[in-house]
Amino acid sequence: MQSQLKILFVDDHSGLRDGISFLLSKENAGLQFYNASTKDEALEILKNNNDIKNAILDININGESGLNFIDEFRMLVPQLNIIIYTMYSDMLHIEAALKKNIQGYITKDCEVREIEKAIEFVSGGSMYYNKAAKEVMQSMLFKNNNPKADYEELRVQELFENYKTFTPKEQEVFLLLAQEKNTDEIADLLGKSEKTVINQKSIIYQKLGIKDRLELLRAARKLGVIL
Repeated sequence: MQSQLKILFVDDHSGLRDGISFLLSKENAGLQFYNASTKDEALEILKNNNDIKNAILDININGESGLNFIDEFRMLVPQLNIIIYTMYSDMLHIEAALKKNIQGYITKDCEVREIEKAIEFVSGGSMYYNKAAKEVMQSMLFKNNNPKADYEELRVQELFENYKTFTPKEQEVFLLLAQEKNTDEIADLLGKSEKTVINQKSIIYQKLGIKDRLELLRAARKLGVIL
């Protein structure tokens, strides 16, 4: 009998994470999931199960970048394969993830079957990036091979630099604003007061140097946050 493939799944959205791991383990008896909502929970699991060789990791864990966890995870399991599973498909997040020597990158709009596919590829020694990630990686490659910069390219570069200053919470609000959600809707979705969201919106506008929603949508498209 073939032993089960053990996977650490780290995501603070427990309902989504537990639902996916349940469905995948039900469909494929060869998969065994260990679920964690925090870095400390994940580290404890790895300490007690050093035969885990694959991890699925969200980028935003309780307001902190999950990418910052990778080095600590690999201190316990040096050959740990990392699949990033996130709502972010912009150049900044993908580039930051690639610098951490990840093996896979999939976005949360994918089908559950694609998560299983990513696990199969990565556990077999291959890389796996879904369509959204591949498109951004191709644009990164084109940009790196085309050193001639015009005004528009410089503007995009400036946007990226400003976007890097966003906190994870500001990134979350920015994404929802880019999806044309109103401040009251965002407050309900994130469990915040509308006043807090309005303040974060004002900070976002200031950091990006924009004045209205139309400019925000243009900036979000240039950043690759929306298509």
